[in-house]
Amino acid sequence: MEFMTSTFSDDVVDEANLQFNKRKKTVSATVTEKRKINGDVTEYTYLQPENDLGNVEYKARLTNISASRLQHLITQLKWRLREGQGEAIYEIGVEDDGAMKGLEEKELEESLDTLQKMADALDASLVTLSERDVTPAGSSIKKQAVEVLVRKVPDSQQFIDLKLAVIGCADAGKSTLCGVLTYGELDNGHGKVRLNLFRYLHEIRTGKTSSICLDVIGFDSTGSLVNYKKHSIEEIVECSSKLITLIDLAGDRKYMKTTIYGLTAYAPHFCSLVVNAKTGANAVTREHLGIAVALNLPFFVVITKADTVSQAHLEKVEASVETLVKRLSIGRESKLVRTREEAVSAAFLLGSMKCVPILAVSSVTGFNIDLLSAFLNVLPPKETSKAKQAQLSRKPPVFHVEELFNVPKVGDVVYGYLTEGILREGDRIRIGPDTAGQYFGAKIGSIRRNRQPVRSVHPGEAATIAIRREEGMEVQLRRGMTMVSADDIAVCCHEFTARFYLLYHPYNEVCVGFQGTVFIGAVCQTATIVAVDRPSIQPCMWVTARFRFYRNPEYVRVGTQMIFREGRTKGMGEVIDIVHPIITECS
Repeated sequence: MEFMTSTFSDDVVDEANLQFNKRKKTVSATVTEKRKINGDVTEYTYLQPENDLGNVEYKARLTNISASRLQHLITQLKWRLREGQGEAIYEIGVEDDGAMKGLEEKELEESLDTLQKMADALDASLVTLSERDVTPAGSSIKKQAVEVLVRKVPDSQQFIDLKLAVIGCADAGKSTLCGVLTYGELDNGHGKVRLNLFRYLHEIRTGKTSSICLDVIGFDSTGSLVNYKKHSIEEIVECSSKLITLIDLAGDRKYMKTTIYGLTAYAPHFCSLVVNAKTGANAVTREHLGIAVALNLPFFVVITKADTVSQAHLEKVEASVETLVKRLSIGRESKLVRTREEAVSAAFLLGSMKCVPILAVSSVTGFNIDLLSAFLNVLPPKETSKAKQAQLSRKPPVFHVEELFNVPKVGDVVYGYLTEGILREGDRIRIGPDTAGQYFGAKIGSIRRNRQPVRSVHPGEAATIAIRREEGMEVQLRRGMTMVSADDIAVCCHEFTARFYLLYHPYNEVCVGFQGTVFIGAVCQTATIVAVDRPSIQPCMWVTARFRFYRNPEYVRVGTQMIFREGRTKGMGEVIDIVHPIITECS
């Protein structure tokens, strides 16, 4: 692989996998086991034992529940919902050790009625995700285990919000797949539905995405997909309890800079790696995957155009993708998804970074599009506890500018991502830095999220904000700037130190003076390596290096991940120190 495999020999990769497999936890899976009880051999199906933390709860049965017991169960459900940021999974008919013994029809109905009462008490909704027949071999009494999704949007949110980046090579069908999901209509085989996502005329002419295209899909309280087929954007936001923003990124190699920027600046919660079933994974596919792994993003694989190849060819492509995932994603096991039950379990394992689900779909025939929809419906929200969210809200606001617009009769409008603090309409802010490292005063006008007006923005939320410049503010706005409160100290720097790992370089070493493009969040600028703690930087070796921005200072925070790229040279790292920070005092 150009991004990582070309750097490591097979022996190094195999040894790394071996060492990790010795200490990793077993990935949750359904296992069938036979037990001998009172002389009779009984077959049980097992899940991974229940965890006291997380949003998954096992219940053998919920029958004959007293009023006091019901209140305890409601409190327990509230805890699971809080752990899952508004979503909880209940496995009915499953013991605490994971044994799926199931329930008879009458007991199952009573258990589901009890669960409905619990949900009603919290104003939550129930959706049955799967039903498993776990009747013991030779028994005439049917037993079932049911998996139920309980969803309640947290009081501080209008909806559960996720961002999904769609990556992969050109002609893989990324934009077409996004068009099928967002507009609810199948493609004609010539890319008709992808035209709804393109932003520029040359994209329509070539059929290739060159920019960052955003659109949304939603899921209502019953788990049904809400899109543009029957709804406007206002109705999608109003009807959905869960919104997923699809970030369609460029696949052509010449737009790699835009793709990397989309992955670093837009901070997606998940990535979907799209692979063409005709050609399989190519060099660009592998490079995109390498970037996602370097940024430690949970990802899954969607194999498109499954209708254009034979079953044998499709299985060959799936096997090659599994091999690629095994080599690059140390600690994550691939999982082929063919049923709704597998889609549900894979989605939750994806959130824990233990699994890489692989789905095969067709945007023309609709093959497995419903399976992909069910998978997206149960993708777990970003794991941020309520206490952590409250802690972030109390900090001074920090808003990173990712896109710029000039709207008639409105003026400057910026799109970006709030990492901490709260921004409200009318707040006085400062935005910068400029070429001299200075921040300039302004005021927040209107705020919109998913094209809907809101009064405030909270940590982890992306929004579009209208900026009202103060008199005399002549600064040229640009991507990568940061917005802070007018009462806070603003910091930027020309130089920073990073713990750096060179993934690949066509020659033996990189020396001081080498230049490349640095991606740190919304910052994208050429930087020069000005100092290293070794004579030179060699591939596959961690070093401490100092970087200096080529043009102007930037807002950089310690602990932020970075990507370094120049031609075929690629590296990754983490900012560990800010060198000679430029501090702008509050007004």
